[in-house]
Amino acid sequence: MKKAVFIDRDGTLNGMVYDETHGLLDSPRRPEQVRLVKGAADFLRGLKKAGFMTVVVTNQPGIAKGTLTLEELYAVNRKVARLLEAGRAEWDDLCFCPHHPKGVKRAFAKKCNCRKPKPGMLLQAARDHGINLRKSWMVGDGLNDVQAGRAAGCRTILVTKLKLDQVEQFFALKGARPTAVAASLKEALRIIKGSRS
Repeated sequence: MKKAVFIDRDGTLNGMVYDETHGLLDSPRRPEQVRLVKGAADFLRGLKKAGFMTVVVTNQPGIAKGTLTLEELYAVNRKVARLLEAGRAEWDDLCFCPHHPKGVKRAFAKKCNCRKPKPGMLLQAARDHGINLRKSWMVGDGLNDVQAGRAAGCRTILVTKLKLDQVEQFFALKGARPTAVAASLKEALRIIKGSRS
């Protein structure tokens, strides 16, 4: 069976953007808003060289909330892919969850098993690609990424400049304690390559 690294998109591969409507950082909704996080292409390229599949897993609740269309999401995904290709990198698969329990679009307004912290996207990708989850990793910038990875049986890396004890001051880590914390994607790659598969 294959080993893989599941990777969050927003905040991990590409930067978040300021949403004037809500006054928050959010996912980019237009291609021109997309900027790669430093080291994103090197990270994907390094994972491939180390023998890992790369699967992007991203929550996109804007679909359910009516703030993002599927066409806009596809356009943003294409822009992320083009920027990565310019750095000689690519992902093997991309999975997204369009659901949110408080959505306004009836087809997507529901509780589901794919919205992180649930592990559904990882489990489905593992079935589709023959991935051994115990030999795989989930990498992301949020505790919901860590929870999804742990629930799927993966090792996990939280990418943050905070130390774990600082994270614990602000968030309850029950069920969300990562295998490792990395300050950058470069450090996350080093941790993955240095681990015993």
